[in-house]
Parts: sequence; structure tokens; C-alpha cells
Amino acid sequence: MKRIQRLAGLLGLCLALVGPVQAQKRDVPSSLFKTASRPTVPGDGYMVAGDFWNTIKPMNTATDNGVEDPNRDRGALHWITLGPDGTNWLEPNGVWPGGYDLTSNWRDGTRLVFPVFEADGWPTPILRADDATPDDRYMFAYYTPNVPGAGDPARNYRREARFTDETRTHLVYEAGWPTTAGIDFKLRAHQYTINEQNLNDFVVLEISMTNTGVVDANGDGTPELTGHAIDAVAAAAWMIPSISVRITQTAGRSNRFGAGRTMGYLVPAVADDPPMFVWYANVPPSRTDGRTTPAPGTRLIGVNDGAILEGYTDVWNAVMWLGAKQGAIDDNNLAALAGAPDKRTLFGTHPVGVGGEAGWYTSATNQDPSLFNLNRADLAFYSATATWYADYGKRTTFDNSNRAPNPNLFSGGTPGDVTTFGQAAPGVRPDGDYKHASVDVSPTAIEQPIWEDRLNPQAASGNFYGGTGFTQEYTFGQDVNHGVGPFALEVGESMTLVFVMTGGFRWEGVADAAKAARWAWERGWNVRDALPVPPAPDIRVESTTNGTARIRWTDVSGIDPDVDGYKIWRAAQFQRESWFPSQEEGANGFALVDNYHRLHEPGGSIKQFADAGNPYFDAFAEFAGDTQNFYQPAEWGPYQLIAKIPVSEVSQYNDATGGYDYSYEDTEAITGFTYWYYVSAYKEGSFTGPLGPVPVGHIESSNFNRNGRNSRDVPDGQIGLFAPWIDTYPFAIRAADYPAPGTQNSKNIGGPFTVTPPVAPVDRVAQLITVTPNPYKITGLNDERDNPSSHSIDFLNLPESYTLTILDVSGQIIFQTTVEGATDGKYTWDMFSKDGVEVASGLYIYHVSYDNGNREAVGHFAILR
Repeated sequence: MKRIQRLAGLLGLCLALVGPVQAQKRDVPSSLFKTASRPTVPGDGYMVAGDFWNTIKPMNTATDNGVEDPNRDRGALHWITLGPDGTNWLEPNGVWPGGYDLTSNWRDGTRLVFPVFEADGWPTPILRADDATPDDRYMFAYYTPNVPGAGDPARNYRREARFTDETRTHLVYEAGWPTTAGIDFKLRAHQYTINEQNLNDFVVLEISMTNTGVVDANGDGTPELTGHAIDAVAAAAWMIPSISVRITQTAGRSNRFGAGRTMGYLVPAVADDPPMFVWYANVPPSRTDGRTTPAPGTRLIGVNDGAILEGYTDVWNAVMWLGAKQGAIDDNNLAALAGAPDKRTLFGTHPVGVGGEAGWYTSATNQDPSLFNLNRADLAFYSATATWYADYGKRTTFDNSNRAPNPNLFSGGTPGDVTTFGQAAPGVRPDGDYKHASVDVSPTAIEQPIWEDRLNPQAASGNFYGGTGFTQEYTFGQDVNHGVGPFALEVGESMTLVFVMTGGFRWEGVADAAKAARWAWERGWNVRDALPVPPAPDIRVESTTNGTARIRWTDVSGIDPDVDGYKIWRAAQFQRESWFPSQEEGANGFALVDNYHRLHEPGGSIKQFADAGNPYFDAFAEFAGDTQNFYQPAEWGPYQLIAKIPVSEVSQYNDATGGYDYSYEDTEAITGFTYWYYVSAYKEGSFTGPLGPVPVGHIESSNFNRNGRNSRDVPDGQIGLFAPWIDTYPFAIRAADYPAPGTQNSKNIGGPFTVTPPVAPVDRVAQLITVTPNPYKITGLNDERDNPSSHSIDFLNLPESYTLTILDVSGQIIFQTTVEGATDGKYTWDMFSKDGVEVASGLYIYHVSYDNGNREAVGHFAILR
């Protein structure tokens, strides 16, 4: 140690200090999934196959579910949750694109509740979520472990999300449970991995309800009614938009509320675009000049507050009710409902509306808390069916709402009793809710600008407030709800609701994803007849002894003999991308995420395939400077095509190592830097998808296998059929559950890959040892620009066992660690001292003792904050 201190004194030169940085039962799978090779286990639905990730927790989930149900101690629950359970940030929550660490949803996710109306009143006592509910005609369909049918594995089950076949094109999750209302639920969720035409940007839920007629109102296991017909049941989707929340490296969260949190129901000017309930980042309220058309220089659009690194992202989320069918989903037939007739509302209309009536018969509200409450069955029912009343949700409270029949449709009826409203007038739009506020209330209801031409044809003339529907600045003081119904159910009758959640780049992304979901539904979920996408190979990424990256992959021609070749894609952290389409650089950043796969020749321009940006954006000055204007690619990309290998040439890459068939060495990979790779199989030809002809002459498998992402515990070289999930986001590398780098679980979650040198021979350590970067500069290219916690320094070419000591120039030990039996020659220091304080700028000395203390290596490096 004295020698180290003498070296420190001799070096004695240091950089000027800038100052420290602030510191249930098992259940057999459906026969649909005969390709599944291992038994299923009960679990929640982790939909992580496409770009839009979400978690599905049914009513019979084993964990607390979100804003906790008052009856949770009894194991009772009255909602389906989409997103986390309200107690953690470890699960997907409307994340788009997959792997992006911002979400536009609060941790309580989205709730689907099912209030049921009985005109003569339910038997009491009712299992209530809120004892203050005054009206015994309403109750929630509740699951409890005692309700009749809870012990029957054919009625009460959860089946882990899994792919329907080895192409890994279509992921399905299933669950079922009985309820206190005598309604048995079946849930099937669908997700696709296909990159083409937004087929990977949505999750669809089929929710079947079968009326058994057996009512156990208090959930104690003893029925009060048998042979009971359901007068009316509705469904309400409750959401907490939250623009925007970063999911941190520790699987916690931090707020990014610099942009306006905007939500609303938008009715497009383009006929084929669906009306949807959306939420997105918009103009901060301080910049809209009294809610008039913003003056030039005030249109700051996107997730940015002038001080954070997220920049201009334009991530939108949206939901919609696609429709309802007569009958229930079938365990043995995905397409069972494809030709089924529509389930009509209690008033004889289409369940949601089609063509020019699209969305008419759903309800959308941004309400005073007195109008909706997750624990009040009466308020949930009224809100879900709001459009049918004279006025429920037009800037009213519950006390002054008008629950009489909507006079546009009904000739009479008893207020608050939907069974008395009769048949709706054909071709007339109900207008009791807040969906079309700019028509039914006044244009002043549009409190935030509608910038999209496809939503607002007056935008080009500068009238950004002239669109149909409503958009509002959202706060946590309001309840956001999108409902459908009411429906009657006879004893033994079944119906199935279809609900879609989407994510995408601005309105174009979410609208196209919704159309793709509708297209898949109309085809009975069989999309491969139109888009026969080849299988995604299993892959593995390794460091070579040359300090480069080797990508191994499996031959999928045995699964699909029509494969024409393979493409190798890379996102590299040492590169920089612009967040938004700039005047100088053209389209970039998020505008590419849904489109990079269309590139078919290495070295070609990806930007030619980018989505259009906001033509009204004029706040480029807000993004001046290195940290604001750029980010580094990450798991979500965008990717560069680094190799295309036709089947006629693939034999040149034969490498039957570790269960794989081929390998490719990326000689451009740099030691110490982080990458994401994936390998796709492609077919050339002409194809047609949900948006029409595929505009490029090929289709290819998904990016599902990024850095080897695969099913849990699957051996190398084997295509897994279960959704990968290791209990945390793949970028939450500091979370306690995150698998160790280099392990099989790390591969199967698709963790970041850093090119790492092998263990250095003892007799060459002194010659090979390297520190990178040196000097370290904050937001240097080794840092992940979109992750402020990623600062680190790498020591490379270390021996198998050693002690690393870091000192300042005065000889004080700043950090020390001992490593035994290392599997590679790299050590990453996060630049925190042994006392847990992030170190300051300066010159530092490192000392490596190895070979049982008989040898040492000494050097220095600098840190520039």
C-alpha cells in the first residue's frame, strides 16, 4: 500500500475538480397448444411478445390487484387489471415500444369492472366493494374462492401465456373464473409478434360471460338465486393516464410530468380510422396562451420539460371496444366466434356501432369523482352506459345528472332503470355522455389542441381546437372511463366482449394498430394465411477472444421450408439518434421504430421508411444541446441492418456450437460497449396485411428474440413457446430479481449485451489491462443517454482472480473489491466510492494485485463531470 501511495504522490497532477455529483391449481393447456412441451403453471398474463407490453391480472389472480379491493382479505376481487398490481413497477404497463422505459400509465394500470343491474333488487347482503352504495339494484360480478364453481378447474384456472406454434407469431393467455352474479368469465388475450403493419402494437382481450343463473350475492358459497336471468350487465374500462413515468433501473419509478397530460375521445376525420379513447403528451398548459391557438414558438409537443433527457417521443396509448359476439370462446377453437352474430345491446343496437355509426353505442367520460367510482357498482354501471341517458357525464355531478332515457332514442322510461327504456330509434346517435363534447357541449370543451390532420381537418388552417370529440388536460382528480353495454343474459346464454389496447407513434400508430387488431379478429385470429411470416430463430450473443461479438442462431427451415434467408440487426449504444424529425436531419428516432424492418439491404437508408412527424412542431430551440437533441439506441432500437444472408449463402456460416446452426461475427462491435442484436428470417414476394399490400417486397419474423430473449429455462438452441418473464423489466438491471449477466436467465430475458474480453493470462495482464473510457466524460458514448444512472468505467483484460483498488491522488482508498473465479476479463465500476458517494471529477489511480499477490499492475484514469 505504501508503494501505491508513493505512486499517487509522484503522479500528483490532477484535473481541476468540478465538484461532486448529487449524490391454483394446475390445469392442462387448451388443445390449441399441443406444441407446448412443458406443463403450464397458473399465472398472470405477461404479454411481452410484440412492441406493446402489458400485464393481465384476472379476478382470480393470486396477488393483490391494483388499488386494493376492500375485500382482498377474503380473496375477493371485482376487476381485471391491465398493468401492475398497484404495489410495484416490476410488470409491463402499457409500454410501447417493447423495452422502452417510459410508460403513459400510472402503476395502478387499467381496470375492467362488470357492474350488474337487477331491476327488482339483489338478495342482501351483497358482497360490496363500498358499503356506502345506496342502491341494492346494482352489484359487481365478484370472484371469491368460495363462490360456486371456484373448486372446478374447468371453470377456475389461469394458463401461462404461450405461443400457438413454433413460428412464435401469436401469443395467447387464458383464464377463467366464476362470480357472485352467476356469470362465469373466460378470458383470452392475444398478441402478435409480426413487425409488419402495426400487428405487434396491440393486445386484444376476448372476455366471455356465461350466465349460469346461480347467484351467490355475498360470496359465501350458498346460492340465494337459481335460474336467474341477468337484466343488464355492462363493462367499464377505468384508466389513470400519467404522462410520463420512467421505469427505473431499480424497477422503481420517477415522474416525468413536463408535458401536458392529455386524454380524450377522438373521432377521426378519416372514415376508416376508428374512434378511440387516447392519452398522450401534449402542449404544457403554460404554453397554450389561454387555450387559444398557440402562437408560433409555443408548440412544445412531446415528453420534455427542458431539463430531462427523454426528449421528443410522441408515444400514444389508446383503447377501444371492438365489439361483442353471441357465444363464448372455445378452448379448442380460436376462430369459434369468427362468424358468430353480434350480441345486441338491451336496446337492440349494434354493441359498439360500425361504419358511420362507429363508437356511437359505447360511452366515454372524463368525470367528476362523484360520477364514477371503482368501488361503487351503481356509479360504474351508469358511467359504462352513460351515452343512453339524457345526461350522464356532460360536466355534471351525480346529484344533478339526468338518468332519464335519452330523448333522441327513447319515447319514455323510468329514470335509472334501463330495462324500461325500450328499443332505440334506428340510425340516431345517443348523446348522453361526453364522447362528442365539441358537438354536444361546445367547442370550448376542447381544452388541448388536436394537432393531427387525420383527427382535425381544420388543423391546416390553424384551428387546432376544431376536432370532433374531446381532449382535456388530465389530473388525478378525475376518473377516466370507457364503457360498453348494457346487455341482457338469459340463463345458459353466453356473450363475448372484445377489447383492444394499443400503443404507437402518434395517432397514426395507435389507429393503425387498432385496425390491425380488428383485421385479426375478423379472421378468427388467423393472420398467417395473409402474412405467412417465417419463424423467429433462437439466438445467442457472445463475446469472442478478439473482443468482438458473435451471434449464433438456429436454422428454422425445418419449421418453414419457404424461408429465403436471414437478416442480422443491431442497435448500438455508441451511436446517437435524434429524438424527433428535425428540419436539418429528417425523420429519425421514434418515427423509425415501427419501420426499420422494412429495410432489406445492409447500408441502406432506414429514414426513407420513417413515419411522418408533427408538421406543426416549431419548438426546435427547446432541444438545442447534446443532451436534449439525441439519445442512444436501446432494446427498442432503432436497429441497423448489418448483414443479409440468403439461403444460398448460409452454409458459409455453418457453426453447430452449443445447439445452434449458424454464427456471424460482428467485427465492428467494440469491447466495453453495449448492444442489442436480433436475427430475423425473411421471405421475398408480395403480401397483403391489415393496411393493404405490404409496400416492400418481403416479410420477416419479429424482433422477439432480441439478445436471445426466449422462454424461461429453455436450453440453448431450442425455440421456446412460453412468454419470457423473469419478474422485472429487462432494463431494470439494478432490481433484486434481475438475473446476473451471462446467465441463462439473462439471455432469456434479453438483457443488454456488452462485448467483454476473456480472462487475461496471468503473464499478460500488465500488458493488456485497459480502462475505458479514459478520460470518462459524463454522457459519453459509453453511457446510456436515456438512462441518467448508467455512468460507469470498465476495466478490461483482468485475470481470473484479483483485488482492484482505486485511490485518489492523495493516496486515499476510494474503492476496493476482490474478485475470485471471474468468467471474463471485465469489471465495471459505477463510480461510487466505498462510502456510497458518487465520486467527483479528478485524476485517479488503479492498482490490480493478482497471482496470489505476487504480481501487480498500476495505472491512472481521469473523470470529467
